[in-house]
Amino acid sequence: MEKWRRKNYFIEKNFQTRFIMRFCAIVITSSLLIIWLLFILSVNFTTVAIENAHVIVKRTSDFMLPIVIQTVMVVTAFSAFAVIALTLFTSHKIAGPVYRLKIEIEKFKNGNLSANFKTRSSDQLQDLALSLSDMGQVIGKQHLEIRSKFEQLQKCLGSPNPDKNAIIKYLDELEQSISYFKI
Repeated sequence: MEKWRRKNYFIEKNFQTRFIMRFCAIVITSSLLIIWLLFILSVNFTTVAIENAHVIVKRTSDFMLPIVIQTVMVVTAFSAFAVIALTLFTSHKIAGPVYRLKIEIEKFKNGNLSANFKTRSSDQLQDLALSLSDMGQVIGKQHLEIRSKFEQLQKCLGSPNPDKNAIIKYLDELEQSISYFKI
């Protein structure tokens, strides 16, 4: 089980950084919008306050704005931290499998038909990994079939008196197996 545990959470740094920054920008923009709206909505109102035993009349925006800014900044900091953590782990569940599948596809491209396209059950892209595994199995099966027919043809051609009809039969079977692949 430890073998499947990923320790590096920044796998595709560019993708994950952009992903995190977009969500942080949403949090910060929302916070600034809240401050602006509270200021705009309270600018034409007054508030009576008692400060140091004196009754003071201030615009509501002057009275509330410092408290609102402090509150929103604290909430924004906590929200940004939560968003960074959440998006890091979420992007990890996407970038990790993409990275792993990319490596296995490269192996497959280089002729390793036993490439392992499996991902962890908690990762995203399970359907893609399953489809790639199915593709690998089908292509591997076709490869074995073609290899078997090729060996039969080789055996027939290596005999002292090759049977022309058998050669034609093996060539037809090879052609059928190869025609499975469309280019």
